[in-house]
Amino acid sequence: MPGIGLTVNFGKVQQEKDRIEDTDGGAAVRTPDTSIEATCSDKDAASMDHYSPVAPACIRVLVLPVGQIERERFSSLVRRLQSEASVIPLADVEQRGNSEDFFLSPKASPRGSLLYRFSAAAPTEQQQHYSPFEIFREPLIVLGIVDGLNNGGEGSKKELEGAAAYLRERHPRVVHRQLVVLAQGDNENVDSVTGAIRILNADTPKDTSLRYAVCDLSARFLVEFTTYAKAVQASPTIQTPGQTAKGLQRTGSLRESERRPGSGHGTPPRISGESIASSPGPLGRQPPVPATAFDQIPSANATSAARPRAHSRGSDRSNQSRGSVRASSPDRVVVQGFGSGTSQEKTRVRGRSRVGIVVGSIYMMSGHWNEALRLFSEHTLISQKVSDCLWHGKGLENMLVCMMLLAWSSVEFYIPSFCDSAGKRTSTSRFSRTTTTVTARESAENGTAGSGRNRLSFAIPEMVKQILGLYRSSEGALELPFLILAEASIRFSKLLAALNHSNGELLFDQLQSFVTADRTDKVDSNVSQTAKTNVLDKAKPFSKISIAEHLAHALPVSTEGLPTGDHVRLLAGLASTYSVLGLDRKKAMVMKELVAQLTGALMQARKLGAAEMGIHPAASLSTDAGVGTLLAIAQESAGISELMVDLCHIYGASFLRSVRSVSPIYHDTKEFGSKRMSVDLLRALVAFCEASPDPRGTLLFTTTLLRFAGPNAAIDAAPESVANALPREEQMHLATVINRTVAVSRNLGLSDVQANYWDPFLVRGVEVMQSSGPRAVIDRAKLDGMGSSIAQLDPGNPLLYDPNASRPGTAVEPIFVLVQGEAAQCIVTLQNPFDIPVDVEGIEMVTDGLELPSEHDPVSLGPLRFQQVAVLLRPQHVGATKITGCRIRMQSCAPQVFPIVASAWSAKPELTIKGVGVQARTRKASPGEEKDLKSAGVNGAVVSVAVISSIPTLELEDSSHLETGLMLLEGESRSLTLRLRNTSAVDASIFDMVDTADVLTLVGARLSAESSIIVRPGDCRAFEFQVQGKAGTEATVANFYYAANSESMKYARLVSVPVVMTVNAALQVPLVEIVRPQGHRTDAVELLLDLRNAWPKFVSFKCAVKAVDMSAGEIVSQEGALAPGEVRRIHQVMPHDLASSQYENDAQQVCRQFLDRLQLEWHVDGRSGVVDVQSLTLSPESVELVRGHPIHVSVARPDAEAGIKVGSFVSIQAKLSNRASRGMPLSVQLVPRNPQLTDDDKNIAVAGSLQRLLPPLAPKARATVEFVVCPLLSGTTEMDLIVRPARLSRSETIDGWQSTQIVSLAVK
Repeated sequence: MPGIGLTVNFGKVQQEKDRIEDTDGGAAVRTPDTSIEATCSDKDAASMDHYSPVAPACIRVLVLPVGQIERERFSSLVRRLQSEASVIPLADVEQRGNSEDFFLSPKASPRGSLLYRFSAAAPTEQQQHYSPFEIFREPLIVLGIVDGLNNGGEGSKKELEGAAAYLRERHPRVVHRQLVVLAQGDNENVDSVTGAIRILNADTPKDTSLRYAVCDLSARFLVEFTTYAKAVQASPTIQTPGQTAKGLQRTGSLRESERRPGSGHGTPPRISGESIASSPGPLGRQPPVPATAFDQIPSANATSAARPRAHSRGSDRSNQSRGSVRASSPDRVVVQGFGSGTSQEKTRVRGRSRVGIVVGSIYMMSGHWNEALRLFSEHTLISQKVSDCLWHGKGLENMLVCMMLLAWSSVEFYIPSFCDSAGKRTSTSRFSRTTTTVTARESAENGTAGSGRNRLSFAIPEMVKQILGLYRSSEGALELPFLILAEASIRFSKLLAALNHSNGELLFDQLQSFVTADRTDKVDSNVSQTAKTNVLDKAKPFSKISIAEHLAHALPVSTEGLPTGDHVRLLAGLASTYSVLGLDRKKAMVMKELVAQLTGALMQARKLGAAEMGIHPAASLSTDAGVGTLLAIAQESAGISELMVDLCHIYGASFLRSVRSVSPIYHDTKEFGSKRMSVDLLRALVAFCEASPDPRGTLLFTTTLLRFAGPNAAIDAAPESVANALPREEQMHLATVINRTVAVSRNLGLSDVQANYWDPFLVRGVEVMQSSGPRAVIDRAKLDGMGSSIAQLDPGNPLLYDPNASRPGTAVEPIFVLVQGEAAQCIVTLQNPFDIPVDVEGIEMVTDGLELPSEHDPVSLGPLRFQQVAVLLRPQHVGATKITGCRIRMQSCAPQVFPIVASAWSAKPELTIKGVGVQARTRKASPGEEKDLKSAGVNGAVVSVAVISSIPTLELEDSSHLETGLMLLEGESRSLTLRLRNTSAVDASIFDMVDTADVLTLVGARLSAESSIIVRPGDCRAFEFQVQGKAGTEATVANFYYAANSESMKYARLVSVPVVMTVNAALQVPLVEIVRPQGHRTDAVELLLDLRNAWPKFVSFKCAVKAVDMSAGEIVSQEGALAPGEVRRIHQVMPHDLASSQYENDAQQVCRQFLDRLQLEWHVDGRSGVVDVQSLTLSPESVELVRGHPIHVSVARPDAEAGIKVGSFVSIQAKLSNRASRGMPLSVQLVPRNPQLTDDDKNIAVAGSLQRLLPPLAPKARATVEFVVCPLLSGTTEMDLIVRPARLSRSETIDGWQSTQIVSLAVK
């Protein structure tokens, strides 16, 4: 991973500005934006990475559009140049010029190559000042791209000559300027224009015409580059680019306060304490090398200060720690000497060595790497001798680049002795100072590094440490600019990281990636382990931490004053290197700073562009941009998108990467890490996307921030469940950003730019409301068995444990019934845990089966609440379906499917260490991966719906006569007519009518399922009723049950007609008692009725018994009249033979049957009625008398007619009859009625026992028990004959009844 793909778009500033210069009719040439390089690297290009370790060998080419050319066509050509023509072998370059003077001839080094770095943006002015110290920074070639010729002949020639003249004027420092014409065909003729090159089929990838053109360009460039090299050779010296040392920048004139030592020798100036503190590093960097020449020492007055002694380093370091810097003094006299050791001679030697290093750089960039290595070796050694530290380091770096390129190109090379650290550690012949050859071609075939590359691998760490140490030294009061040092640190760190990954070996594949940027994110783990047995043959790689600490010194700060482009490029290089090292946290910190820098630069660019147009910066997007611009920005910003995705993944702030509306989704935004840091990161990404402009990125990260800061759970009513990491003002701002971005995108024609709603738990409930009133739907199966169903609803024993009561899945799932073609209301409960209102634009039901079309009124979901939204469902087909969720379109959001989350739910936090750190990323899903709610542990609710065929609708017609109500007396009857009309298109079958107060009786018809009344569509049917006045009744409701006239119809409807009435009392029965009649009759009972006249007039009454059938005596009816308020008791005898009736367990049923035989009528003023005797309340004694006992007992005395005398034996027979439905054992006992008598006072003797036990008596069976007694005294003797159930064991439970009969004996 040598680099990070990075495409930066700067809005108005990044747009190419057309500058038209009318110079002899010259073509318009567009000046590149120099504020920032638009393309740092393209992920699709194979050109060299900007921070490649061999980047100093590349030739920078500035590509500019000339005349009218489409942006896409120009960008496509630049990409082709980067991918197809970045490496040009010298063997493919044609020889031009005189071979004697042309020392950069391609034939001189046929195995070399030219490494081009094509760019459409010019470097900053600051970078151009670094040349020729780093000549690769300055564009050496300017390409003017012409899209065909507008005119033919002289017009074309004049147009191109004008463009060429303009290029010479605008870019005088470049080595070569070239016009390239994109020809439309073979007929295009540009030969008449001097210097023009033609490219055919520019839009065809891999077409050879482009490479031929670049080879022609290379041949011309090498000729002019030779001239440039000769000019450089003629220079006496090269100035070192630099800036005042940091310590000297803040040090004023110290001459007055200086302390001069007594010896008179000046102290050499050193780096300030700030520089010293930052110079030692993990690579064992040496402190800055002190100045060793007179021109490096300001105000030096003694030659003794030229070279410090070895033992004086301690004092120098102490001086550095105090930050003491000697200022220049004009009073001092410069001592000049003669010979090779004088200052002038050293200056001359140092100048020639610098020129030689620059010439070596020219050879290196020209592909003559062997010759360049020779020049670097010669002049670097001279720079070392004269202590020219900065150029010494530059020479070593270029030597290292040459050796890597020679190894890559399979050319034999040698490692100079002062670069081979192995030679310094051993004196064996194996490590002699002779040249070490390498056969890279053989190494590539064997898959292992050659011996020369192994020696280079071992020498690289020491060389890197030495080079960086030299770069950190100063040249008198000057030091290298921070950009040079920082970029060198990044290049060497990438090189060391590659060695670290390959276990200290420099592999051929790594060299290939350095040159062609063949990026692979993963390093081959199967690194050749066939290393040499000698430990000195393999370099010991640095640790990742050491390299990371070394990289930390390359981190730019605001005080460095770097241009925005350089600042961003440095951060990108640092992030890329951290990525190679696998240090994701450090990488994330750098990338976050990179995003912040880009955001500030983009906002400033937008302000400048808006100021030029005279509009507000917020309106620049809608005014300046269009669909094509935004799409181009999105296409070019692929590298930025990947950067933001990777950044979120490192911080643990995951997000949804696509819009899904097919199935329910859930996404756990918080994978790991600090929520506060993730929120800050997302804020920065939102600001960056707003400034880009990137509408899709803005919506993506804005919604992600809202989701991340919110609860991301199905909340409950507890206040703590709605905690939000963002204040209300920021939430409102983010919502405004979403709405504004979507609105602007729609105005620009991007209708598909929509946001994802940020709360996946939006739907908390769906309830289908059953129709009420005349459109209510009733299940006929439940209607027929309503009595038994109600009985089943009676509560049981609350102390009994039901194991199925709380078992999941045992509850009966309700089924909501809808009617085809009829609208039904559905209540959708929505949650909003955010403090912002959101408009609901559309709600649709998501079903598993039939579709349920829906409609609803516009509604706004309020902040921090649960809100119910009414939706109308109108099914069109018959069948069963299930509602699994809702497809909801919120404001500015795409339609999404939300499941029904009926209960509160939230993700459980990780409880183990392996689930909360960075290592958790290997166990978790990739960022942005989506999963359904079920896999996340959320079970969505399902609503079952059954759509039935159409059902008729009946309505009451002409109900005006019901508005006044009815006036009735208690017990009075009156007729009532109700009319129903069928308003539907289906036949209605009325099969039942029930009134709530049981006072209506249908006349002339009997409704049932078999004999129903059919009402045709549009017809009206009249129903005649008799209304019975009932005490306490104020109103009743007549319920008509009807359904469609079809046998298969299982559902019915109900039409209810309320009837209001006023019932006044007439004849009342406040008290009723039932007693035995006189004479001990057992076949009849006597009723005692208290009658009261509650009407203000005389009321006549008649009390009679129905179905009079008396075997003994005559029972007559009672008649009379009562005055107003009069109360009268009447006695009415009713036949009631218990012996012939069956015993009933239900006492109330027996009483109703008994009272039903009693009829009490009244008459007053032509009005009559019947008293409701069923409502009379009987006492428990009366109920027992009416009901009787299970065993009917009667007494018989056969000898009663002959008379009973004292001392005679009397037989008493007890006749038993079982009226119950089961048999039972009985106990029969004869008990005297005067139990206080003692044995001496007894007046009766008994033959046998007075108590008998009988076996179980079968139902309806009879039995007789005989007792024989002997009276001892004359008079009347009474005894009780008692019959009760017998208890055969103590554990047996018996009923508590007993039947008693009185036995009376008259003894003479």
